[in-house]
Amino acid sequence: MLPSIFNNEQELLKAIIQIHCPQGIELDPMYFKGNFYKNILKPRLRFDINPQDEITEKADARDLPIPNQTIHSMILDPPFMFEIRNRKNKNYGANTHGILKGFAELKNLYQDILKEAYRILKRNGVLIFKCQDFTDSKTTMTHCLVWQWAMGQGFYTKDLAILWLPKNKIYNPNLKQRHLRKTHSYFWIFIK
Repeated sequence: MLPSIFNNEQELLKAIIQIHCPQGIELDPMYFKGNFYKNILKPRLRFDINPQDEITEKADARDLPIPNQTIHSMILDPPFMFEIRNRKNKNYGANTHGILKGFAELKNLYQDILKEAYRILKRNGVLIFKCQDFTDSKTTMTHCLVWQWAMGQGFYTKDLAILWLPKNKIYNPNLKQRHLRKTHSYFWIFIK
């Protein structure tokens, strides 16, 4: 029996693939450096807005050069942090993970990539969507919003896995802690 909570991303992805897309992940339009694929087969189609190698094609996950209803499985791993205050963040983790300009930018990005995923996925196609809740002065339960936006787009929620990495903390040690630390990510499995 496979659990729903993992402390190893590779094991989590292997479990999702085994149960929900045994033919593998066909498309990753936010490939970046391909860190998902250390121990699993890389997708046949790889895109990124800023490719890091010669194999990954340049494309925006909101407007992919893929015909309608042709993909059987895909994964999305968008940025999850957004700026609430207008300041330059010198925190290493914040800068390496990317910060959106505000919640409106996060909402627009997530809704647009969900819409594009719905367009290109075949009927019964699988969408794996990684997200993480975020706290910067206030907590945004992003995983709840992703579920809501995906349902509004027409997806069926098939499953949910949680990646818990207690040593993976992004925080500012100079601030007084007012919220519980978010050291886990969610992997939604949606079906078209």
